[in-house]
Amino acid sequence: MVTYHVLEFTPGEEQYCIDIEYVTEVLSRSKRDETSIPESPPHVGGKIDLRGEITGVIDPRAGLMPEGNEVDGHSQDRMIVFDVEKTTGRDSGWAVTAALRILTVDSESVGAVDGDLINGLVAGEDGQIVRVDPETVSAET
Repeated sequence: MVTYHVLEFTPGEEQYCIDIEYVTEVLSRSKRDETSIPESPPHVGGKIDLRGEITGVIDPRAGLMPEGNEVDGHSQDRMIVFDVEKTTGRDSGWAVTAALRILTVDSESVGAVDGDLINGLVAGEDGQIVRVDPETVSAET
């Protein structure tokens, strides 16, 4: 049996997870520190200077959540920063409501799902957690 670690997070109310190997860090996010990008798509939050590197801020809700999913009132004050070499090749991060915890998952507990953005369903304490591929979601958003 193969085990791996995932980071559980919420971009709104739903719970998602990504393999921890893609994550460099999780940090607090302040919109004051972001520079908006004129005429950018709605899912692009802007850019920030993260220790001398310009890092794009993406709102993953555009790719993950079905249209009409209510997200008002959820402050996205956390940012998951991705490892450049394992994802898109660009410094980027996702603006999320919360990074909840790191879970150890065995491959047998992941249910298969037929979808472009979803890698499977992980059995969590509070029900199923949607496992996503950050490369695909970032490319789609």
